[in-house]
Amino acid sequence: MVVQLDTESIRQGATELDAATEMVQNLFDQFKSSVEGLAESFGGDMIGSLLDIAHQVCMEAITECVTTNIEDLRDYADTLRQIADDHEENDREIAELFRRILDRLGL
Repeated sequence: MVVQLDTESIRQGATELDAATEMVQNLFDQFKSSVEGLAESFGGDMIGSLLDIAHQVCMEAITECVTTNIEDLRDYADTLRQIADDHEENDREIAELFRRILDRLGL
């Protein structure tokens, strides 16, 4: 069984993953901008203060979650590129080994 990897397709997948990651980052930045001013609308009384704290906690949790996922997506794209590079390098090394064996055999 012959397994062939299309390293250009792998790299293209990494590029597309980069683009999707950037889109997610931009959407999240827009979301943060749109809810940034909400805390001011809660008011200064006890209920408003509790809402403000809850809002801050939720935003911290969401930010941590989305930021972690964005970092992971970037790592996945980098890993795809590394897979393509490693595969091509392995192919070159194996081809060179076979050339040496054939040379030693006089073929």
